[in-house]
Amino acid sequence: MDDAMQRLRRELAARLWVKPALASLASLLMALLALFIGKTYDGNIAVDISEDSLVGLFGIFASSMLTVATFTVTAISSAASGAANVMTSRASRIVLADNTAQFVMSAFIAAFIYSVMGILALKAFHYGPAGRFTLFLGLIGIVALVLVAFIRWVDHALKFGRHGAVLSRLTEIAQGSLTTDAAGTFGARVWDGNEPDDAVAVAGDRVAYVVSIDLEELQAIASDNGVSIVLATRPGELIETTEAMAYIRPARSAEGERGEALIAALRRTLVTDEYRHAQHDVRLNLLNLAESADRALSTTLNDFGTVISVLNAQAAIFTRFVEISKSESMRQVRFDRVSMPPLKSSELVNDAFTAIARDGAAIVEVGVRLQKTLAILVRLGDAELAEEARAMSQSALDLAEKALKSEDHIDTVRRAAQLVAEARKSGTLRV
Repeated sequence: MDDAMQRLRRELAARLWVKPALASLASLLMALLALFIGKTYDGNIAVDISEDSLVGLFGIFASSMLTVATFTVTAISSAASGAANVMTSRASRIVLADNTAQFVMSAFIAAFIYSVMGILALKAFHYGPAGRFTLFLGLIGIVALVLVAFIRWVDHALKFGRHGAVLSRLTEIAQGSLTTDAAGTFGARVWDGNEPDDAVAVAGDRVAYVVSIDLEELQAIASDNGVSIVLATRPGELIETTEAMAYIRPARSAEGERGEALIAALRRTLVTDEYRHAQHDVRLNLLNLAESADRALSTTLNDFGTVISVLNAQAAIFTRFVEISKSESMRQVRFDRVSMPPLKSSELVNDAFTAIARDGAAIVEVGVRLQKTLAILVRLGDAELAEEARAMSQSALDLAEKALKSEDHIDTVRRAAQLVAEARKSGTLRV
């Protein structure tokens, strides 16, 4: 239940309309509160504000806030479109989920709604001195909120949706997704990839990406039914109707009506969607960075600096991955009846560097930086990662030798690739 509520909060936080809708609801409630106070309070009010004065103030505020709110929506939409064009199509979600942008737009829309509701309410109902004074206090509060929002927006708009800001956010999300659970098997046992004996294969009931898996519930299901469950998928991977997404052991436990109920319960523990989500999907986040670098290599942008920044960010992510992989907490088994495939170094390296190696092969600066980044991966001391980094280095060198025109440039990339071939695990360093 807690996981479901957290997922719901994350989904709502990413929706651009939620905060403006809540702010509009608050404005409506404030107008109703003022009406209630005006009907129930008969005492004296030190400041008696006339209805005409309030209507005039609300009219000025409504017309100005409508213009500002429309401009803000246009700015957010343009920033999201620009990020999708020059970075990755998924970067638009990051722009739309920006907390400051949502707060600013919520403040402007709330001010407009409150002003309109105030005018309509004053013309439709008798508020009395207390009610009008309450409406005026609400207007003061809204003005203060708008001023704070405007000041924040002036500072934020200078970098909102800009290339560097979106790249920093992509890197931050990638780092945040690399937890001990996501880098490992989320507390389940490690599955070696071999189909288990005496097991029934369970396919997906639709074609979709796995967003998250409720392993706690899956453990409870397995315990209640006396079975063990082998997941053949993990968050970020595609499930479909022709391939196993899980295995249930022993096979006889999946027979009959009880078996059908078991399979249905297993499927419910997998949250799926038509697109991938970044929270637990390390590979998606590496792909987002790689795609941003790939866009920067296009002839329209020709931005090698962004490619180098992405490679530096990826080096930091792999460094964190190796650090987490060495921790005891990542190997701790909390769900002993469930198994899951681990993250593979080959997949991570391919996701991070294939596009850059392919499309940056004709650019000597990119080729050299890529080789230096792969040398960092070798020196991290993870044997499997080092092997994959060396393989990627050779592949990138082969592509560069075919794409580069100058022998001097080819020799430069070859020397950089030699650093990868000769790299060894670094000794104990103080950092």
